[in-house]
Amino acid sequence: MTMFSLAKAVGDILAPEFVVISVFPAGQAPHELTLSLELEDEISVTARIGCDANNNPAALQWLQRKYAREVASIAYLENAIPSVPVPYVIQVDQNTANPVQGPYVMVEDPLGEQLQNAVADLDMSQKEFMTVNIAESLAGIYRHMLSSPASSSLKFGAITGTDARGSPIIGPISRSWLHSSSASRPEGPFSDIKQFLSNELTQLARVAQDDEAIASNPQAAEAIRSLLRRLDALLPAITPLNDPAMLRPALSYSDLRDQSLFILEDGALGGMAGLEATVLPACLAAAWPAYLRRDGIYSKNYRNPKEPWRPTLPDNEVAHLRDVFIRAAAKVEPSFPVALQKGERLRQMLEFMNASNWEGLRRWESDVRRELNGGRP
Repeated sequence: MTMFSLAKAVGDILAPEFVVISVFPAGQAPHELTLSLELEDEISVTARIGCDANNNPAALQWLQRKYAREVASIAYLENAIPSVPVPYVIQVDQNTANPVQGPYVMVEDPLGEQLQNAVADLDMSQKEFMTVNIAESLAGIYRHMLSSPASSSLKFGAITGTDARGSPIIGPISRSWLHSSSASRPEGPFSDIKQFLSNELTQLARVAQDDEAIASNPQAAEAIRSLLRRLDALLPAITPLNDPAMLRPALSYSDLRDQSLFILEDGALGGMAGLEATVLPACLAAAWPAYLRRDGIYSKNYRNPKEPWRPTLPDNEVAHLRDVFIRAAAKVEPSFPVALQKGERLRQMLEFMNASNWEGLRRWESDVRRELNGGRP
């Protein structure tokens, strides 16, 4: 569809409740187009639309699962943790028999500006206020299931709905299109952390197998297989298997990039975009927002040179605000900072794997192994 016909189709979907003033392309990902909509009464909306779903059954299934998880997560968090600023879902359709000829989800934009833009107008006291707000929200999400005795029996995976009692229904884990599995490949939910981590390594091996540049080069393919064996051997040393509190199911919001956090003029957290909740082991559920990161994929030692990254804040401010974050999170849930520390290396490894950053992962594994071996390779 042309942009003109797509804009008209979006208007048809929203009418008569909403009147579309303008439609602009806002990005494109595999099998998905993102549009920015301006409606009457100064309502801003982000629409994500499956752009070739009719011709690709696997992509259609992936998009349907993705949108269903997002809507289910928003509905669950809105009811279970009202203090979390979740977006309002305006329209969702998982079918293709509609004016845009594909599945779509339309969500009202959060209040405020994206963090990466908002911090330029904030003084230090406002940045501290922002950091406290974010810490309290993330620790509150994390704490929600820890305080419920029934949650200890939950499996690890994405929230796909709620049952008659309002408890979450846990389904397959969330993946990017690159890492998505066909229906014949297991995606969870998982009963324990070992099963979860084993599946992550299996999925990464399949990504390598599907990469023609790797699969067609025997030397490169063997190097990846060797790396995966070393990662498997490393897992026991970086997983807190002897701490049951770190293995309990905890609720997590995984998209902590600067562009997904929206900040008001006074530094308050206005909302979080693309909200998708996942139940993970506590050591993985606790996480730093990206603007406070200098480790793992955000470290200058491992960043992909083809994907330049400029830090949002200078290092001296980050060091101070990390302390602010820790103190604020600990007031909400004392185990949150513990999980941050005990799961740090494991979260780093999974981030490299999910990004398929092979070179960064190789160097990171070598450095961690050397550190664990007291400086020996």
